[in-house]
Amino acid sequence: MASGNLSLLITEDVSWESFPEQAQQFVDRFDARVLKRIDTPVERMWVVLIKWRPFWLAFDDLPLGLSLDSMNRLCNPLVREIYEILKAETHNKPLQPIARENARSG
Repeated sequence: MASGNLSLLITEDVSWESFPEQAQQFVDRFDARVLKRIDTPVERMWVVLIKWRPFWLAFDDLPLGLSLDSMNRLCNPLVREIYEILKAETHNKPLQPIARENARSG
């Protein structure tokens, strides 16, 4: 998302078809609440709450991946926390979560 806030690329090992299952696994893992599921021919995204903070959980095609995107700056510390948890869990695996600051605004 082009919000200007932090974004976390959770995995690159996702497809259009596998997004719902993988998104649900992430929601379950972080005790999130799904507020809305957006599933159109051109977009797959869920609006979720994690620790009462709003995020977009989205399928991205460029770069390919499942990402968690902050809806506001108050979410940024939680993105860092989730990044550290996932990084610790995947320490010895080839794919690691990538935190990036989305410089675009919109």
